[in-house]
Amino acid sequence: MLSRFIVGSVLGTALVATLTGCSAAGTAAGGSTAVPASSAASPAPEPATVLAAAVAKTTGVNLKVVLAGDKAEENLTGSYDAKQKIGSIAQASGTDRMTIIATPDDLYLAGMSDFKGKTMHLKIAKLDAKSPLAMFADVLAPLTLLTGVKDVSLTAPGSFTGTLDLTKAQGATAGSQKFLDYVLATAADRANTVKFTASVNEQGYLTEFDATLPKIDDGKDGEYDLKFSDFGSPVTITKPTGSKVVEAPAAMYS
Repeated sequence: MLSRFIVGSVLGTALVATLTGCSAAGTAAGGSTAVPASSAASPAPEPATVLAAAVAKTTGVNLKVVLAGDKAEENLTGSYDAKQKIGSIAQASGTDRMTIIATPDDLYLAGMSDFKGKTMHLKIAKLDAKSPLAMFADVLAPLTLLTGVKDVSLTAPGSFTGTLDLTKAQGATAGSQKFLDYVLATAADRANTVKFTASVNEQGYLTEFDATLPKIDDGKDGEYDLKFSDFGSPVTITKPTGSKVVEAPAAMYS
């Protein structure tokens, strides 16, 4: 099993802050075995083309997401509402069950006992470049990272491996750019040699992404592993409103 350090690291930071297809051609009996040029199969698309198409297709649909923790019971699960462009992710177990809702510009954190029933609101653009909360600023972050593909190979049908150059990746929203800023800040001079694997299903959607992010765990490398599923399923996420939503203290931005 790969190390899954991110969940505990980020949630701990938040707590501290609050306390300060194939085809075949048949041959008729006795006929020629030659395949007419007009019916010959087209060349298989390049792996980079297939992966880019999967990124584009996955961007525009509702889906479910799982961010791996150190153990299965520490996984964070959530979903993405493509119409509203809002994502949510939450802990399924534990005393403090952090829930995070991310819009293109805002983060909403709830569920920690020290929040006393309140929901903390943060402006994503104001997060410090080295704030671990940036890891939750966009639940579709793998789609941003994959805009920086440097090289990629097909290892099996639907399975890819390669290298990312994060300096070439582009974030389309404040959340995706803040996530990218964070991993760039930690990776430093290794930002252009980030190893990854990815999977694409028969429908052309990205189903899994795993990258070794340099120096992200107190100077050590760590694994960032997400799984996507339930593409196009009904999802409705509502942005928190009302008196229980309060502005987060300045310490949560650093």
